[in-house]
Amino acid sequence: MTQRFLSLFAVLGLSLILAACTTTSDSTSTYSGGRIDAAVDKQKKAEKSASTAARELKALKRKVSREERKIRNAERRLKRYRKNSKSKRKAAYQKTIADARKTIKSMDRDIKRAERNLKRKEASARRAKLSAVRIEKREKARIAASKRREEARKVAAAKRAEARKKREERIASRRGSTSTGSIFSLRNDPSKKFITDYKARVDGGFKLPAIPVKKMDKRFLRQEVRYATRERVGTLIVDTRQRFLYLVQPGGKAMRYGIGVGRAGFEWQGTANVAWKREWPKWTPPAEMIARQPNLAKYGGENGMKPGLNNPLGARALYIFQNGQDTLYRLHGTPQWASIGTAASSGCIRLINQDIIDLYSRVKNGAKIVVKQS
Repeated sequence: MTQRFLSLFAVLGLSLILAACTTTSDSTSTYSGGRIDAAVDKQKKAEKSASTAARELKALKRKVSREERKIRNAERRLKRYRKNSKSKRKAAYQKTIADARKTIKSMDRDIKRAERNLKRKEASARRAKLSAVRIEKREKARIAASKRREEARKVAAAKRAEARKKREERIASRRGSTSTGSIFSLRNDPSKKFITDYKARVDGGFKLPAIPVKKMDKRFLRQEVRYATRERVGTLIVDTRQRFLYLVQPGGKAMRYGIGVGRAGFEWQGTANVAWKREWPKWTPPAEMIARQPNLAKYGGENGMKPGLNNPLGARALYIFQNGQDTLYRLHGTPQWASIGTAASSGCIRLINQDIIDLYSRVKNGAKIVVKQS
């Protein structure tokens, strides 16, 4: 029985010690105003010392005032006696005046010394106050920066967790599609990597329908491939003959997208730049197109066709400029998945909406674009 009580007390004591340690560590980690408190204490001591010096100076001046009053009173009483009078009281008044003047002369030195001391103390108090203010600002800035870093770490951790979850979902979906005998049954098929991105989704308030990937040539689905080029990372290379768009990646690789290109007579080739990008852009047909198709005149000028699933530019548009001039050609999205791999557009380069959204997120403004026939 005694051993049971002893073991119980030992457990309770250990838990109390751990709780105390935890509380101490928490308070130490959250409290960061030690330097501020020390600076404020130093300021208070300096101000107290200056106040003491001021009182001492004031006391000395009061003593001088008393001695001056003694002199005035003694001089006023001396006027009652004649010049040649040898009264003992007269001699006493004269001695009082002499002693008082001697005391004042001695105290003048003390007053000057006290004034110098007061100036030093006041200067020290001012410096301590400025130092306290600077330290407080610095500590507050440090605490704010620490909070920002902590928030950034939390956001980064959340993003990593989300990316890990998506990766696990993609792996699970690929395993599921392989086990059910999908058309993408090869273990190392690169077209499987982004297959889940072609599902239906809501983007910018518009519901994008799912892409029937089983009906497409899987060569035109987004995939990471080996690609040898001398172009810099981030460059867009459009191969109009093969119907591929490559985004150059590090390590001799590229992100490849299937595209639809311009009909015969409307092809465009050359080297240019992506001047800017737009999400769910308006579409304004060029004058040449309106001349060929007058029914598009209502979308000309500043009107334009509103963003939406029926807008020819789709979910995203990248605007191609050459030597600072608008080429009127775009990289843009389309819901017409069957047109990928064909020459069906009016000169522009079209991608599946899900692919142009992905490309938009990877390409920077000003990126180089090379349009060629291989």
